[in-house]
Amino acid sequence: MASLGDYFGAHSGDLAIYIGRFSIGTGLFKSFDNFFAEFTGTYAVLFQHGTLAIRIKLADQNPEQTSGACEITLNNKTDIAATYSVDAQKITFKTTLNDTPVDIYKSKNGTQIDHVTGHNIWIGPG
Repeated sequence: MASLGDYFGAHSGDLAIYIGRFSIGTGLFKSFDNFFAEFTGTYAVLFQHGTLAIRIKLADQNPEQTSGACEITLNNKTDIAATYSVDAQKITFKTTLNDTPVDIYKSKNGTQIDHVTGHNIWIGPG
């Protein structure tokens, strides 16, 4: 079933951003429903500071679908021809913005996002 709520953990209020065991920043979902999610946060890793922005829109808006077209934005770049597929407990996005498909799934009351520009990120209650 393609409903974003099935694959995201906590998505309200201020949330922590982690890479592995390390807290690197905070952010929040500016918008979230079953077919659209928009997260924006800031991070600091060593001497690098930046913004983490992820936006997902499922084109078909049909919770019965297990794959289809979507639009995904990673930071300031958007792929309007991305695709998604559901596999058990995760939803996977194939996009030209990333060398590897992006996996999203619930983890520890938060949301695990794997393979975003080479990193695995957890977003959840701090």
